[in-house]
Amino acid sequence: DMTSVPMVGKGSPSDPFGQFRAECESLLRDAYSNLQKSDRKRFPELDLASSLEDPPNQEFGHLASSLSFELSRVQKTKPMTIATEIVHELGKAKVHRLVESVQAAEPGYVNFKAKIETLTQLTLDAILHEGSSYGLLKTGQPQGVIVEHTSANPARPIHIGTAKNSIFGDTLARILGGRGHTVKTHFYIDDTGRQVAQMAYGYKLLGEPKPEGKPDEFFGKIYSITSTLVELDENKKRLVLLRKTNASDIDIVAMTKELDEWVGVAAELQSKYPAEFEVLTERMSKDPDPQGSINELIRKYEKAEPETRSLIRRVSQMMLAGFEETLRRAHIHFDQWDWESDMLWTGRVSELLDRLKETGLAHSKGGAWVLDAGKAVDDHALREKLGLSKSFEVTSLTLTRSDGTTLYPTRDIAYSLYKFEKADRVINVIGVEQSLAQLQVKVAMWILGHRKQAMNFLHFPIGLLTLEGQRMSARRGRYVTFDQLLDEALLRAKQEVDKRSSELPEEVKYRVAESLAISAIRYAMLSVEAVKSTNFTWDRALNFEANSAPFINYAYTRGLGILKKIGSHERPSYFNKLIEPAEQNLILALARFPETFARSAEELDPTLLCLYANDLAQRFHEFYEKSDISHLHDEELKWQRASLVEATGIVLKCVTELLGMKLAERM
Repeated sequence: DMTSVPMVGKGSPSDPFGQFRAECESLLRDAYSNLQKSDRKRFPELDLASSLEDPPNQEFGHLASSLSFELSRVQKTKPMTIATEIVHELGKAKVHRLVESVQAAEPGYVNFKAKIETLTQLTLDAILHEGSSYGLLKTGQPQGVIVEHTSANPARPIHIGTAKNSIFGDTLARILGGRGHTVKTHFYIDDTGRQVAQMAYGYKLLGEPKPEGKPDEFFGKIYSITSTLVELDENKKRLVLLRKTNASDIDIVAMTKELDEWVGVAAELQSKYPAEFEVLTERMSKDPDPQGSINELIRKYEKAEPETRSLIRRVSQMMLAGFEETLRRAHIHFDQWDWESDMLWTGRVSELLDRLKETGLAHSKGGAWVLDAGKAVDDHALREKLGLSKSFEVTSLTLTRSDGTTLYPTRDIAYSLYKFEKADRVINVIGVEQSLAQLQVKVAMWILGHRKQAMNFLHFPIGLLTLEGQRMSARRGRYVTFDQLLDEALLRAKQEVDKRSSELPEEVKYRVAESLAISAIRYAMLSVEAVKSTNFTWDRALNFEANSAPFINYAYTRGLGILKKIGSHERPSYFNKLIEPAEQNLILALARFPETFARSAEELDPTLLCLYANDLAQRFHEFYEKSDISHLHDEELKWQRASLVEATGIVLKCVTELLGMKLAERM
């Protein structure tokens, strides 16, 4: 949790609105301490800074304090009466650099109005002077941060659910980097699991051919067919066993239903990939126990048996090359790829297991080791520390199978400790359904004595994603891949560009469509809070009228158009003529960028930057519609407005880069 970290940069030159806020705070503090001197009982200690908020309406002012409402509970007086008293006291202060006026307003707010002319000068000077670094306020406590995200199972292509995870993870890394932390992105390769073993088994049966087309699609196909055929085989065997043992009709009916479902899945795959399906069916029928062969592969790989090691690493590496290609299209790269098998082979996992057994909180159940995480939470009084409600049940965590092989969570604990050797803070961008598992990792770290690390270990939960309301099923090979989403976006963006700018040369149209497509996907996902379930729709992602990447890009393109039209000119030194409401609205938004950026970094909330970018674009469009620039006779006003346009372009570019979007210069 970073909300406790002091905000740095308040009142420094690059935070115009922050300077205004700091002045309001300081005036409020002085006035309050004078009131306290006269009557401590009526004016107790209160957190004054957090009482400053945005007024519901700009006409009332630019910041409002709700202090009177808190005090009215103490004093049993109407808030408005108290507000008037505070304003009277505030009126005694002589020097105001950025505060124009202070007023009491019903039902009891204390409203501060900014000196817009001074704020305008400060803001435009800062942006035009600092350029792309404007607003990127640095933290006073820079840390080494690892953001682990995506970590898709290397058995099928990255699908759109994981794409949401990738986009949030990548954006968090960009924002934290901008805040002054040293950020590294890691991808955790789950190469020791059943899925990769099934894929490797199928590939071996096919005679290890050279992959055709994109490798992740090629291997995804093998995985889908192999896992389906194995399920069919297992279900048939179970049904035979049930009939032999005179099981109840209910069990037999349920088993038959399950088998029928897999027959359906197989039929779908057979019609999609007839050649591979036929070869795999024929060759697998010669293996009396496919499931056993796969288990054998898993065991051999855990023991790093050379031939198995070479096979599984080889297929995984080809898969990952496909992943990299997909992610590169979406402007996502990784600093490090970590293999789960390395955690096993280097002895990290077995060492961890020994340490967990020594805590006295792990016990053996029929040969399998289990960690009593619930008891750990109560023994170490962790409920409060981890923010868990009284009723939240922390279940036990199974560490090993009965044959002694370790399970995914055990390796995950070892991997988390490994990450802390390289960083002060670890952020895991993982599905919201993994909340309990992530909590169990945290508890395990705590009971092993890694308390500081446990408190700096953060699960950043990602909610479900659907596309146009469809449900996905990986089991049935029914999923929309990230590549398909990117292809479809490009196609649709190209149609829009053709429709709107038919005069552009073809290769320019393609480049514009490419920028728009990727930005549209990233923005559509990032503009809904990460933890919420999102339904991705094309109407929203490519809506040119509001709240989308094209809408924001259009503001940027319009601005460039104006600047191109009027040519270059020396920048004015003063911005005293920008007094229209549409101009001031735009300037206020620009002044608030640093504050918004710092908040999005401290609260780990990229969505705030989406809202900001959309609001800034909205205000720019309003200004554009109301203000003439190129035909103005008043030269001074013309160049002051041109500077405002230039400043807006700089901030739009900066905020969209943090979101991993690329702005097209023409549309």
